[in-house]
Amino acid sequence: MIQELDLAPGERARFISDIHFGHAKALAREPEELGFLLEGCSHLVVCGDLSETRESPCREEGLEKRARFLRMCRDAGVQPVLLAGNHDPDEKAGLLKLQGGRICALHGHALFREVAPWGWEYLKNKQVSRELIAAFPEAEADLLRRLELARAMSVLVPPVYTRSGTHQNKLVRFLAHSAWPPERPVRILLAWLTMMRRMGKFADRFFPEAEVVIFGHLHRRAVSGKKGRRLYINLGACFRHARCWAADVTPERGVSIRSYTPGGYDGPEAILR
Repeated sequence: MIQELDLAPGERARFISDIHFGHAKALAREPEELGFLLEGCSHLVVCGDLSETRESPCREEGLEKRARFLRMCRDAGVQPVLLAGNHDPDEKAGLLKLQGGRICALHGHALFREVAPWGWEYLKNKQVSRELIAAFPEAEADLLRRLELARAMSVLVPPVYTRSGTHQNKLVRFLAHSAWPPERPVRILLAWLTMMRRMGKFADRFFPEAEVVIFGHLHRRAVSGKKGRRLYINLGACFRHARCWAADVTPERGVSIRSYTPGGYDGPEAILR
């Protein structure tokens, strides 16, 4: 569940996350729209949620687009590295350690024992979720057990993409999706406000040697970490109402980010280290 990778001189790893191929709210409708991400890198690391691999209405479409995207990688001579997210928990690796663990990448759902405490899957199945969490007491101190818990929680209940009885009015549908039950927006906001601090404590506990931590999951891109301290990068999501970054890492300790949308980059490269 932990994969290791060392870049050779001249190689470059590019990190993206939360593409969600096949989902109705995915910004990239076709894999070819992301072909530019394969230029200038030797490895493409997807930090989870490339597509839905669990049983759902968008699974078949997502898997077909995922397969096309991986063929694009191979044709471009780029090595894809797929990390497990809560939407694709069947991927083998839950954490990538690059350059001897100096750089760590993961999806981010393991931050929360509930995986997505704001999600309908958890909110509608709290009791069974709590029972599963209780079966993993070692997950507080053992990284492998924590990753196993994240995988088990992700497959515990079927994904929820539609809600029965949804109103035809767009405003009512939006409120039902985003603001009901009332604890849902509160939990989302709390997760956004605390994600860097939470990731700091997570890294201190499970991979304290990391100088850079790259993740996704929360659909809110952000960077934290002063010079000389650990750097945290949330890549955001290529998803409606979200924005995303591609992060580049070189073996010479270079770290940069660049904003993108389907079809191309939409901002200059920012050098972080």
